[in-house]
Amino acid sequence: MKAWLWIGALALIVLGACAAKGGPVLIDGSTAGRLLGVEWQLKTLTVDGQRVIMHTDGDMTLVFGADGRAGGYAAVNNFSGSYRFDESGRLSWSEGLAATRKAGPPELMEKERAYLAGIPKTTRAILAGNALQLQSDDGNTVLTFVKAGT
Repeated sequence: MKAWLWIGALALIVLGACAAKGGPVLIDGSTAGRLLGVEWQLKTLTVDGQRVIMHTDGDMTLVFGADGRAGGYAAVNNFSGSYRFDESGRLSWSEGLAATRKAGPPELMEKERAYLAGIPKTTRAILAGNALQLQSDDGNTVLTFVKAGT
């Protein structure tokens, strides 16, 4: 429970600090358009309660498309999958993400596996200014992004 509180407090600080226009917004079916076509760059990653230390060469991105497809770059490989936001703000992902199969340095492959394992565990998206946070229901998986170039 302490970990959940700590992650929640950190999320509010990060999102609050990045909010340029108003406060954080829970993305739902009617507001999902705010995410579309933006390249989101991963800044922090916690999967199943384990913080993953980012690698300086491990660029990881996410782009939501209007067609219900999302994709990006995961340190070594490109990936894609389907997503959906319902009207209550619940985010759901297709079963499994497809990824190219290039090999890379073991430390980057480890970060990539964690990233690709974390994305489908998320069930809500919170947008605050130039920051986006994807979270699981239990708060044990949290991915924090910023708009690329900011």
